[in-house]
Amino acid sequence: MSGKPSLETEVAEKPETDGMQDAWLPESGQIRRVLHERAELFAQQKAADEAVLELEPYIRFRLGAQEHYGIPYAHVEEIMDADGICPVPCTPAFVKGVRNRRGEILTVLDLKEFFRPVHDEDYAEDALIIVVSARGIQAGVLVNEVIGNDEFVVNKLDTPLPARGIRDLQHIRGIYRGQVAVLNMDSIFGDPVLNVGKPVGKS
Repeated sequence: MSGKPSLETEVAEKPETDGMQDAWLPESGQIRRVLHERAELFAQQKAADEAVLELEPYIRFRLGAQEHYGIPYAHVEEIMDADGICPVPCTPAFVKGVRNRRGEILTVLDLKEFFRPVHDEDYAEDALIIVVSARGIQAGVLVNEVIGNDEFVVNKLDTPLPARGIRDLQHIRGIYRGQVAVLNMDSIFGDPVLNVGKPVGKS
């Protein structure tokens, strides 16, 4: 014998890979089809999520040492220095006073008095006024510091809970990321206590 393998030997010793490939092809095609269907489903879900994702810009500010609040930009007119505020007698404590705004008298509100949080920091010389409007009313909101601007997801606001003596939670639209209390300016400016035309101490 020459030791050279015969044709029969070569055929017999050839790995039977063709049958294995044939067996895998249908399953591989099925996997690809399933993955493709999943990708389409995820794409549709993402498009649906983006369609319902409503972002609203707001300005973020600080009251006191660490209380963070937000006012939607739809209500914000401008930001002013807090100098030149004149106290007004016989007004509630949350009315800080009035300020001249280009020849017009602007009422300045102190939300720390309105919400009654813990007074842990007074207003410094660098305090600011955020001029806001709602329900046909325009007023200034005195703040310790303007942090900046951001956006919140409208349907991601958490329900506000009583904390640190804050009352009137209906004036807060919700808590964003557990840190910022987004204010409901229409509710605040519709509060009967903002009618400062009545003498203090009389109904």
